[in-house]
Amino acid sequence: MSAEQKTSFGLSRRSFLKVAGLAGVAAQAGGLVAAGVNAGSSSESYTGWESFNPATQFFDRAPFEFDGPAHAAVSEVRRPSLTTDYVFGRIATFQAAYDAHPDWTPDDPVGELELPQKLVDFYEEFPERVAWDYKTVSQTIPTNMEDRQKYGNYYLLAEAYSAGFETHRVFLPKPAAPPEISDFQKPGVYKAEPEASDMIGDSVPFKSPELAAEFIKEIAHRYGATLVAITKTNPDWIYTEGWRGCPEDYDFSEMPAHWEYAIVVGVPMEWDTVMSSPQGSTSYEGYDRSSTAALRLENCLKYLGYPARTHSPFANYDLLVPPHAIEAGLGEVGRTGYCITPELGGNCRMAIVTTNLPMAIDRPIHFGVEEFCKKCKLCAESCPSGAISMADDYDGMVLRGYEHWYINNGACYNFWRESLGPMGCRLCVATCPFSRKDNWLHDLARTVEPRDPTGLVSSSLLFMQKTFFDYPEAIDYRRQPDGTFASFREEPSWLHSSRYLNIDINNPHERG
Repeated sequence: MSAEQKTSFGLSRRSFLKVAGLAGVAAQAGGLVAAGVNAGSSSESYTGWESFNPATQFFDRAPFEFDGPAHAAVSEVRRPSLTTDYVFGRIATFQAAYDAHPDWTPDDPVGELELPQKLVDFYEEFPERVAWDYKTVSQTIPTNMEDRQKYGNYYLLAEAYSAGFETHRVFLPKPAAPPEISDFQKPGVYKAEPEASDMIGDSVPFKSPELAAEFIKEIAHRYGATLVAITKTNPDWIYTEGWRGCPEDYDFSEMPAHWEYAIVVGVPMEWDTVMSSPQGSTSYEGYDRSSTAALRLENCLKYLGYPARTHSPFANYDLLVPPHAIEAGLGEVGRTGYCITPELGGNCRMAIVTTNLPMAIDRPIHFGVEEFCKKCKLCAESCPSGAISMADDYDGMVLRGYEHWYINNGACYNFWRESLGPMGCRLCVATCPFSRKDNWLHDLARTVEPRDPTGLVSSSLLFMQKTFFDYPEAIDYRRQPDGTFASFREEPSWLHSSRYLNIDINNPHERG
């Protein structure tokens, strides 16, 4: 048939092909228009706008939810103590006692240090901790000062970057009165002795707990939270003393009734810096962002007439965050003792806002972290201090009545004070296979691995991780002469002092 022959529509074949071609072009153009409309309506297309929306929490938790609780006591429960369990409080107490008794050694009775009795009892329960705390104050901190004098300029830009977030800390408000007073003050009011006009009014009722939870999650994301979930506050995980704004004779035995709900928010630390742990990274960026998001949420709740209190890195805590995050379904406890989330792995700095707004609570999830951690051990193998257990499982690891993996925070903190750059380590975050950016490969692994009943996927991924990727040995992260102050990955180029600064620099990664 020639090109001029007619079709059944009355068109020649040539004309029909032209019309069909035009129709195809029109269809493609229509698709482009639709795509353009969708792109234009997305806040992510706004120049200079960083989109915070629920899409950041992209993992579908529904198939992995269970009724809970995620934590079940196996023995008598002991609430955490700021004097013993909180390593910063314990070290500060030990430091003061050691300064008063500089000739004391671990061979002497702990009682000679004139420590609080609860700390003496703690050291009797965990004798390895007193040896680590002694090493920290008598050896590690003094030698770290010498190392910083020699190598500090190498990390000068990293320290400056960290300081930009740390500076904000002093401006973030903190409770100035006990919970029964401070939590009921109006947004932005933090007074030790408020007047009646400083207090919040009647609460605005929501149509349902489900809608209240939906609103809280929507607005928490827009306040800067990457992850957000809700659970009931557990009195077992509230500190036994030292709540902010409370006098020493305050009754800490009962949880304030209005701390009924815990809204947990989380944000990642910057990926390129956290991969340069332990020396080149900083926690302050995550601390700042999670604290700011939580404080914004606190003031929003108060504006609606609900008492609220932020518990965050920069505003300080009156309770433990990881177990609440796990009960809220943000993740599972890993070998490291903290919450491993599907989206961020361990690279998640968290805060909590306690309130009495009735909300639908979330369910805990089980997406395979426990099984993965049993065979992975990358964090433990890389830990410079040996603080993370290499045991095949956590049988017998009971802390304050709950059985789970936990770290020796005395050994962990000792390396914090040995490392260079912004203080801390974060190496277990960097090495964890769950702590990865969001790309097609990692997204595929997140989707497939939790649904694989055979365990072959996780075993294959671990084989590739350990076979094809190079990273330093644990000893390399330590100070010279044993190590070379190594980092898991090289610091990002924008933190290279030698690239930007006209100063003398000693490279700590070179021996000598």
